[in-house]
Amino acid sequence: MVAYKASAVAGFLKSPDLNLRAVLLYGPDAGLVAERAKIIAEGFARQASGDAEIIRLDDRDLTEDSARLEVELQTIPMFAESKVVRVTAGARLDVPALKSLLANLSDSALVIEAGNLRPDSALRKLFESSKAAAALPCYSDDRTLIGVIDAELAEAGLSIDSESRNYLMTRLGADQALSRSEVVKLALYARGGTSITYDDIEAVVGDAGEIALENFVYAASGGDSGQALRELQRLAASGTDCAAALAALGRHFTQLHRVASAQAGGSSVEQAMKSLRPRPHFKREPQFLIHYRKWGAGRLAQALPLIQEATRRSRRTPDLEAIFAERLLLTLASRI
Repeated sequence: MVAYKASAVAGFLKSPDLNLRAVLLYGPDAGLVAERAKIIAEGFARQASGDAEIIRLDDRDLTEDSARLEVELQTIPMFAESKVVRVTAGARLDVPALKSLLANLSDSALVIEAGNLRPDSALRKLFESSKAAAALPCYSDDRTLIGVIDAELAEAGLSIDSESRNYLMTRLGADQALSRSEVVKLALYARGGTSITYDDIEAVVGDAGEIALENFVYAASGGDSGQALRELQRLAASGTDCAAALAALGRHFTQLHRVASAQAGGSSVEQAMKSLRPRPHFKREPQFLIHYRKWGAGRLAQALPLIQEATRRSRRTPDLEAIFAERLLLTLASRI
């Protein structure tokens, strides 16, 4: 029985158990799960006595052929001596059938990527109870993100001070793979220099479309419906549809509500702000705090269904999206 705690996963990746032939990785950060699955699949391939082939499968493959996973695990590859099968778990993954496969992996290895599985999940319980398998929870935190930033910049020969790194972290999202790509892009931009500056981050991480969305959502949460409508028109002119802008507004109000609810529950504002992913741009934080205090947890909770309904209607009837948006923004302004 091999059930790892999240804190032990990094050690497993550096020194995996060579007796295992199957690994399940699960967690809410799909990018982090995928990155670690890739590391483990390549590790299995290196362990092979000869060349190893890595096969990728997902629900589409299993829908077309329900026995595809079994076939791949039990057949010898044509151009290699062994095989690593990497599967993205979905509705078509047959857990009962998988139980017998785990007992007969022979020379093949299996890596499964899944979402945030509950403790009573059949797939998770299977891997946690199997002697030939391991279940690895993947949860990102600030230390994980700091490690990504430092590793990528060090590889590029660049340094970053703590203040600039903290700012960079506020501009990165909750998906580790996407965050890593942003850091790589930043390193390419700063190539030839010796360190990353605030201006480098401002220039590369986050584009003009994101800034325009920020202008829109902050105008709306501040009760300035006229400015919000003007920003919405600018977004439309740049190719951002109304429903996408309203969805961003919903995410913004959800963030406001989380902070207000946390404070109402006894947490400090500082703790609540640190828990937000992504955290508001540090230049926006004073404005963010003013808006959450104006609204309060109760009115923010009432505003969220209004935004969700306007978003739904905009998607269903694009011809009337401007009307739905205008009504929503006027309603929000009247509630603040």
